[in-house]
Amino acid sequence: MQNEILTSEQNSFFTTVTLFLEEFEPKFLNYFISLCSSYHCALPYDEKEEIARSLYRNVLKCSFEAMNFEDNIFIKMRQDGVMVGFLINRSMFYLLENYIIFAKNHQIAPQIEILIGCMTQFIQVLENAMTDKVNLPIGELDSAFNNSLIMNNNTIIDSLKKMQRDNQSVRFLNLYQGVPISYDATILEVDAQSITFSIDRLQEVAMKLDGNAYIVKNKYLSKPLKADILYNNFSENTVTLNNFIYLLNMPAIQREYVRVHPNIIANVYLHQFGNVQTAGRLYDISMKGLGVVSHENNGIFIGAKVLVDFDLNSILHHKGDTIKVEAEVINIIEYKDSYRYCMQIFPEKRMIEKITEYILDREKEILENLQDELKEYIF
Repeated sequence: MQNEILTSEQNSFFTTVTLFLEEFEPKFLNYFISLCSSYHCALPYDEKEEIARSLYRNVLKCSFEAMNFEDNIFIKMRQDGVMVGFLINRSMFYLLENYIIFAKNHQIAPQIEILIGCMTQFIQVLENAMTDKVNLPIGELDSAFNNSLIMNNNTIIDSLKKMQRDNQSVRFLNLYQGVPISYDATILEVDAQSITFSIDRLQEVAMKLDGNAYIVKNKYLSKPLKADILYNNFSENTVTLNNFIYLLNMPAIQREYVRVHPNIIANVYLHQFGNVQTAGRLYDISMKGLGVVSHENNGIFIGAKVLVDFDLNSILHHKGDTIKVEAEVINIIEYKDSYRYCMQIFPEKRMIEKITEYILDREKEILENLQDELKEYIF
């Protein structure tokens, strides 16, 4: 009974922690790089970033074979007297601290013991790989956690096997510059831990650029999936994926309207009550919302009502295309030295026409760009 309760808690943990890891990655990278620099690590910035990203994206893996480290990552971590143990352990504490904050903000019960078990196993795998230590015995929680990861992945594999037997396709979904790319794919081959799909070329290149594969839920899959890309074969239009995990949800598929990234630098101004103004840059835009990145926060809060205005002249080459809309701030994402304000907008009819024209033009341009990207992978 105790093992059944533990397994249930772990499965719940996997579906919620993925959201945290997706959102928190930029902060973790900045923290790890700053930590390296504060201890006079002479590695170039891009190598520090590479190490940080590799550590972060493998923290839920339970064995060295499952980790996607570059061949020379351990050599880089040993260079210049880097305090490897301190850097890893301190950054893991930072991850844990922010997971607790995330859980509190989203009213999710923080499953701290499971995350600590995961990090303990992760650190041990790193230590064994870097120092050729003899494997140390692991505790009951670590062992159960390791088994749960395998069970979670195997359950997904079994569901996809059944889809293959029933001759059912899966639907992938990736975003490219905000535009959803979604095509059906056929399951070709199922191995113990990986699956090969026959896939549309445009989906494959979008997946490659995104860095991960996302599968939409269906009657065989109770939740959407995320997977790592093991191998792309553009000449045969196939992709092999592994490390499948459930996601709590897939925000991209819940969008009612296409949200595109702009093709120019558009200055945006947020006007609050009392004539307080906050300047920023347009991050993305849809018919119902927009994002603005700014180095300023002049008392803006979630739920604040603001008047937004920005200029579309240089985008559409039309004179007088200034957008003015009322908006409500629905989320604020804080980065190291800036803020991203996510807002719902309430445009009037004339503003709707201008925004629609831009989004349609921009979506067409983005899809053409994706076709150009595809040419780089086809020989």
